[in-house]
Amino acid sequence: MADLKNHLALIAAVCIWGSSYIASKIALEAFSPLLLCLIRFIVSSGFMFLIRLNRKRYIPSRNDLKYMTLSAVSGIALYYALENIAVSLTSASDASLISAVYPVITILIGILFFHLRTNRNEVLGILMGVCGVIILTVTGNDGNGSVLGNALIAFNGCLWACYNYMTQRISDEPDDFTVTYYQTLIGTVCFIPMLAFEKNMRWSVTAGSIAAVLYLSLICSLAALFLYNYGLRKVSAARAASLMNLMPVAGVVLSVLILHETITLKHLIGGAVIIAGVLLSAHKP
Repeated sequence: MADLKNHLALIAAVCIWGSSYIASKIALEAFSPLLLCLIRFIVSSGFMFLIRLNRKRYIPSRNDLKYMTLSAVSGIALYYALENIAVSLTSASDASLISAVYPVITILIGILFFHLRTNRNEVLGILMGVCGVIILTVTGNDGNGSVLGNALIAFNGCLWACYNYMTQRISDEPDDFTVTYYQTLIGTVCFIPMLAFEKNMRWSVTAGSIAAVLYLSLICSLAALFLYNYGLRKVSAARAASLMNLMPVAGVVLSVLILHETITLKHLIGGAVIIAGVLLSAHKP
């Protein structure tokens, strides 16, 4: 039952993140990418700070704080900064489909840097995932996406893999709220110096942009991250990443319904190759 709860928490988090590309696309019409990151996580940090006032405060050990910092820099600061830049350049449907390759990237990073043992299916799955990303990224621009934006989304898979492995190295002493709080706070601080790299900072307060920012801050950044950290307590990083093949399904469907984006043959072929690679890598030979 405990494992089932952890799996359901991961599935819920992944489905929420699948919708985040659509919300980001709406918010980026009013805010520049890095400014949106800072506003989004200031709201998240402020909300968590208010909750923490009524909770027993836990001070993490030096070792736990090290991994919280590494996971926050890779999985929050760098990840979301590049994601917003990428989504401003490409389509939400492209971003959703390419994010399906994150499971095989997680396995590849584990093999290269964390001594993860692999098998034939995982190797084939990695190769298929790479082929799918190439189909979506290199086979031309259909008017919605861009090569640079798609490449940045693909690179974000490496950052997300690092987040998975760093978070799993945090001890069981701090609860899920504490881990999420420190990661969010550290990530928020990192966005402040990043603003120096924002060449054309812009903001425009509208009802739609405020709703999108609140959804990104409280649901995507806070609730989903809490659910994902809870799931990682009992589920391996590789298995948790394999559940991320639900993200492109939610993302593509919502991008068509809400943003009216067009799904082309390139999307169908590239997405099918990526998801087939994910399923193959998750299947033990």
